Amino acid sequence: MTEKEKAAADMYKTVRDKYPNNLLYVIPDQFTKKLKSFMLIREDLSFVSQVTEQLIFLKESSNFNHTTELALWQSIIITYGKCFTENKAGMSRLEKSIYEKYDKKYERMHDHLMDLRHSYIAHRDDSANEQAMVFIKVSETGYMLDGDTENILIARKLASPRMRDLKSLMELFSLLIKEVEVKIQKNGDKTHNAFLQNISPEQAKVFLVNNMKLD
Repeated sequence: MTEKEKAAADMYKTVRDKYPNNLLYVIPDQFTKKLKSFMLIREDLSFVSQVTEQLIFLKESSNFNHTTELALWQSIIITYGKCFTENKAGMSRLEKSIYEKYDKKYERMHDHLMDLRHSYIAHRDDSANEQAMVFIKVSETGYMLDGDTENILIARKLASPRMRDLKSLMELFSLLIKEVEVKIQKNGDKTHNAFLQNISPEQAKVFLVNNMKLD
């Protein structure tokens, strides 16, 4: 059994244990791709919201740690960008147009996060977000001889935003979660109806979770 199959079996067991007195049918992928896409996007957005809360807590804490700060900030950028970028599986993604009916500040925040994702996280670019400089140190003699010189290397990565900007991001994520929940409801109804209209009771037996051997 592959890892993917093990994960599926675990979900089958979970739902079977939760609803022991019901017949449960797994709806085939052909009807669920969009719905599953937006469900996973909601999970990602909930995650970045929680991570942002942790980052705010860290910055307010007396036990501040720069490495943890950077790890949390990069996690936010990566996961947020994942919701808007293409994927090999052909799953649905969010479009920038989702912000058109809202205040322009949200679109600017989105553009900033995506720019960080492309130029700072996904690719190495020459930007203010990530810099390295090389200096040569010369002794007080002023002579540039091998024995009197030494290279000095300094690098830095962008720290996380100010507290007020992080709180604005929380607004952004909350807005997106609400939008995605609407898409989940809409596609959930479509998926439900498609299964009932296209799968006969006889065909449905193939998808009956109750009779599946999961070991």
